[in-house]
Amino acid sequence: MYRILDLRLAGMLIFTAFPAHAEEARDGTFSDCELCPTMVVIPAGEVTIGSADNAAFRRPGERPQQTAKLEQAFAMAQTEVTRQQYRRFVVETGHESATIEYQGRVIEGCNYYDGTSYGFVRDHDWESPGFPQREDEPVVCVSWSDASRYAEWLTGKTGRQYRVPSTVEFEYAMRAGSAAPWFWGTDPGNACEYANIGDQTFGYRYPTRARFGCDDRYTFTTSVARFAPNPFGLYDMIGNAWEWTNDCWHDDLSNAPTDGSSWQGEEGGDCDFRTPKGGSWISGPAWGHAAVRSKDLATYRSFMLGFRVAAELD
Repeated sequence: MYRILDLRLAGMLIFTAFPAHAEEARDGTFSDCELCPTMVVIPAGEVTIGSADNAAFRRPGERPQQTAKLEQAFAMAQTEVTRQQYRRFVVETGHESATIEYQGRVIEGCNYYDGTSYGFVRDHDWESPGFPQREDEPVVCVSWSDASRYAEWLTGKTGRQYRVPSTVEFEYAMRAGSAAPWFWGTDPGNACEYANIGDQTFGYRYPTRARFGCDDRYTFTTSVARFAPNPFGLYDMIGNAWEWTNDCWHDDLSNAPTDGSSWQGEEGGDCDFRTPKGGSWISGPAWGHAAVRSKDLATYRSFMLGFRVAAELD
């Protein structure tokens, strides 16, 4: 049995079916269980992703500007996974993060920035990332491996296929139809209405870091959904925490898929590394726009890096 969700976007009427067991809200969101992420249906369509060669704040290695076309609707979590949601997963499964091994070294703890340099702190983890957090803030100090295991747990718990989103799914959902550097447009000065990013308050603690010229009033992470959503109703798609995507790292994006599928080990992909997107509370304009991507070990943990999940629609 299915219910039909009426989504109106850019003048188009789109019908998407999802299982009737989901707890459907008036705004079209649903949740499959207590403390499961609230999901938003993202309609099929097209959007320009990547960045032009002459784009302001463009970083080396960003995807060339091209059209992404998704033939199927899917669901994206309305917010980043919170500490409370992740804690439920840990309690129910006893999950422990995998050991980080790199170039023959075993690395313990979570990566941290003290204002001068980055380094792993052995005693830092998702419960204690190096700054105070409430339970409704995004969980950080979690790896891609942790995020993938969380999605597998949701799948088994709910019967719906959950996953870490692909880079195209993430950017498509983030942009919500916009080809601009940010879903709100071209003005970085508007960032603090929509995102918890490197701002003036952040600059008091980290005065040497690049930052946006506005004030969001937060130095570190803050509660999810505190800032204005994008047109799809998604929160914190830029800022608050970097977010894992499922794609393996590729240096050359010339043949990268644009259909929403996850790019794995083909064509030189290095699946020891994954591709976070979205920037975080520490990101200035060069690291906090729609096309930016990062390269991190799948087992890497950082005090600025979390995730959200995507899901199939039956």
